[in-house]
Amino acid sequence: MLLAIDIGNTNIKLALFEGKRIICNRRLLTDKAGNRRHYEKRIKGIFAGRRLKNIQIDEIIICSVVSKLTSVFKKALFSLFKKKALILGKDIFVPVKNFYKKPKQVGQDRLANALAAFNKYGGPTIVVDFGTALTFDLVTAAGSYLGGVIVPGVEISLKALSECADLLPEITLKRPKALLGRETAASMQSGIVYGYSFLVEGILGQIKREMNLRPRVVATGGCAALMAGYCRSINRVDKNLTLEGLRLVYKKIEKNRKKA
Repeated sequence: MLLAIDIGNTNIKLALFEGKRIICNRRLLTDKAGNRRHYEKRIKGIFAGRRLKNIQIDEIIICSVVSKLTSVFKKALFSLFKKKALILGKDIFVPVKNFYKKPKQVGQDRLANALAAFNKYGGPTIVVDFGTALTFDLVTAAGSYLGGVIVPGVEISLKALSECADLLPEITLKRPKALLGRETAASMQSGIVYGYSFLVEGILGQIKREMNLRPRVVATGGCAALMAGYCRSINRVDKNLTLEGLRLVYKKIEKNRKKA
């Protein structure tokens, strides 16, 4: 039984795997000011139900891009389950060949995505992650990580509009009813959704031309389901891609243990 946790700047995703199957999947809003007790209470709430109460967890793997919360979660999880969590990029590493000039600069979540995408869909594949940052990552036909593109995320841009322009309101991202908005909120929603769809299509097209490839395109992240409806190049939406990558890392650990 594996507990996989993906700590992002906007959301924290948790999945409990029994073999390949996810038996519990939860998403929490990231609170960077939250302490051990705060997250201990939230995680405890997830496992409070009869179905999960007596489950024995064999391993915990954390992928985190919020360094402050990494240690907070390690302490909270040890308090709850008496298990030392393994940190991706520190205790264990994603078994993917990385062609970045400075390999340590690639986020472990992106490498986990690359591993899962290749395992599930083959290569070449481009992973488009609609997270706090919008990232494009190219996985080769051999399963190696070649490189990527980073853009401010959809929700960051929407937040920046309302924070930096006094007359623009704070709104929730929704599917626009039409390209031309007839009031401010609708115009903002249209601009973000259609604007990012053109950006995604443009970058994907340029990658394909420069690399002379016809890759599969897999989207993940909080806005993936919404944006996939406006991006014709996206072939598949996989909301649990990073968590699946953590499961595959665990599978590699288990294999090495059996060999030893």
